[in-house]
Amino acid sequence: MEQLKYIIEDSTIAELLGVQNFTNDESAVLELVKNSYDAKATFITLCFEGNQFIITDDGIGMNVDDIKRHWMHVGKSSKEYEVIDENNNVRVLAGSKGIGRFALSRLGRNIEICSKKFGSVGVVWSTDWNSSLLSEDESLNECGTKISIGNLREKWSKKRVENLADFISKTYNDSLMKIEISHPGFTKVIERYFPMPQLGKNCLSNIQLKFNSDKCVLTTIVQSDEFLDKAKRYCPQIDINKFRAETDMIDEFKASKELDLSMEELEEKLKKLGNFSAEMYFNINSTSIEMEKFLYKYSSLPEPLKGGIILYRNAFSISAYEGKKDWLGLGKRSRKSPAAASHPTGAWRVRENQLAGKVEIDKKTNVVLQDLSNRQGLNENIYYQLFVEIILTGLKEFERYRQAIVRLIDVKNNVEPDNNPTPVSDKVVSNPATVSKLTSIEAKQLAVEIKSYRKESYEYKREKANVEERYKYDVRILNVLATTGLKASSIAHEMRNDRNSIAANSENIIRALQEYDMWDELLAPDKTEKAYKNVPHLIKSNSEVSAKIVAFMNTMLSEMEKKQFEATWQSITDLLNKTKNIWERDYAWVSITLQLEEDVCFLMSEDILRVIFDNLILNSIQQNENMDHINISIIAREENGLIYFVYFDNGKGLDKKYNSNPRKILEVHETTRKDGHGLGMWIVNNTIVMSGGEIIRINGENGFSIEFSVGGKM
Repeated sequence: MEQLKYIIEDSTIAELLGVQNFTNDESAVLELVKNSYDAKATFITLCFEGNQFIITDDGIGMNVDDIKRHWMHVGKSSKEYEVIDENNNVRVLAGSKGIGRFALSRLGRNIEICSKKFGSVGVVWSTDWNSSLLSEDESLNECGTKISIGNLREKWSKKRVENLADFISKTYNDSLMKIEISHPGFTKVIERYFPMPQLGKNCLSNIQLKFNSDKCVLTTIVQSDEFLDKAKRYCPQIDINKFRAETDMIDEFKASKELDLSMEELEEKLKKLGNFSAEMYFNINSTSIEMEKFLYKYSSLPEPLKGGIILYRNAFSISAYEGKKDWLGLGKRSRKSPAAASHPTGAWRVRENQLAGKVEIDKKTNVVLQDLSNRQGLNENIYYQLFVEIILTGLKEFERYRQAIVRLIDVKNNVEPDNNPTPVSDKVVSNPATVSKLTSIEAKQLAVEIKSYRKESYEYKREKANVEERYKYDVRILNVLATTGLKASSIAHEMRNDRNSIAANSENIIRALQEYDMWDELLAPDKTEKAYKNVPHLIKSNSEVSAKIVAFMNTMLSEMEKKQFEATWQSITDLLNKTKNIWERDYAWVSITLQLEEDVCFLMSEDILRVIFDNLILNSIQQNENMDHINISIIAREENGLIYFVYFDNGKGLDKKYNSNPRKILEVHETTRKDGHGLGMWIVNNTIVMSGGEIIRINGENGFSIEFSVGGKM
């Protein structure tokens, strides 16, 4: 048999692997810079002169053998993981696929390479992408490589070269090779894009992430200088300058519907992912009103870091992740949850224009994060999904930390001042003629009041916009739940007249079979040994299901009544007893104990307590469905115009992922159950806050407990 090899035209290879393979010219230039770095160059120049682009480096160069065996062998790379350069510095090689040289084709139609390797005669290789020529040149004395690209495919203006310099600055993450770029009238030495960040100068907060794949743990460290020192009095239990959290990623992801992995698969893939780190810089501009309201330290920074989040693999970024692409999906996250940081229940999300920084991975350690064939991106496989979700988990820790501070500071803005003197403006409004009779002190006071009213008007407009934005997401979620409830209620109303027959059908069938002398025969061992033929068992199962259907119908028919949303004087004892009786009726394995000092009457609508306790009890049932019996206790007392409740059960408590911060369960869509929606505790918190109360503490050890207050605002 004859062995055959493909024969491909040079021009076709140049078109496919060069012109069409690179998304833009800047990425092609970067590929050539990487080649110089891999060749141990310590200095490289990129020079644009007319219709020519010349790249010169002082690397190890090439000889005839290198050109024939490596340069002309498409798809073959002689590069290992790392090399040691002339200064004994270790460099992790950027290339590996053996096609980067075709970046030359993207840039120009005529190429000449002059190269000299130590101990060898210099060589000259040239091509017009139809044919290639190779010759020796003994006049070449200095080691290194010079690439002349002629007949450029695009015009390189001064502005475009300046943009290229910025691009390389962002994509080059090392200092072992000096890069200089020039154009007529313009020369620049490329510097690393991200300096050592200074709080208060470059960023408000510095967020560091470190993922340990052996332990599957993410460490998040935040250093912040965003708030004035006086903010500390409102945040006695929070360090407003430092924060640290360690997150077990197996616990964090085990209920994820998006990942759809078993615990074993999840742990295996997290370990294979490998260690990596990230450093991000948060910055936001503030108005004078916001600074006063939230005790911000700066309105703006002198040298804020920008440029998005850049993904570096060792010395260079991956081209499609150099900061322009929102590859972490920060914009989508903030649009899905648009709540302000001061929102009492909604989750604030950092915007993409508020964050800059870098994520660093390694060619060997993170080998499962695979380059696409054109090296213009990553294969977005399951490892990439895990990688992104780990980074977003670290950002969530920062978001929770910052939002907790803002919420505590915002409390002061809701306190109304007492003993205000009668405004001078009231006198003027009631009798405009008094303006001319005002004393100098009153005139100054009037001016102050007018300024204050203008400020209040401006704040009102801003607050109105914030409130509208704040409730957009809340309304979307509640609309979905309400629509589902209305559909279920409609079905329940249609079946209202069928309730009695549904409940009694099983007993009627048994009596009929007994009357026909068939029941005893159906109980015989030979008739009951197979489950699908065991009629008594099937009837019993059907009876249990029917009871649940009837309970569901009763619930739906009673809970949508209009009167429940009207505020009236309510007996707290009666409301809680009603809730207790319904749940104990529908769930025989649940016992609810009520402890009230005395019967309290409170002006509120019935739905408030029903929504709160229905969700709490449902959570207790769903989290402990494998228990034979669950005991729930509810304690209530009235104090200072509020009702204080303590709710606890004897179940397994919260998942260990919430040990360090139990309040995470209040976030929307937060759940550890694969089939859970994560809305129950969010609804509880939302209802409590909107009533004028607050959640005081949550504990998930030795059962679940929550202490909260409820007001009468709703």
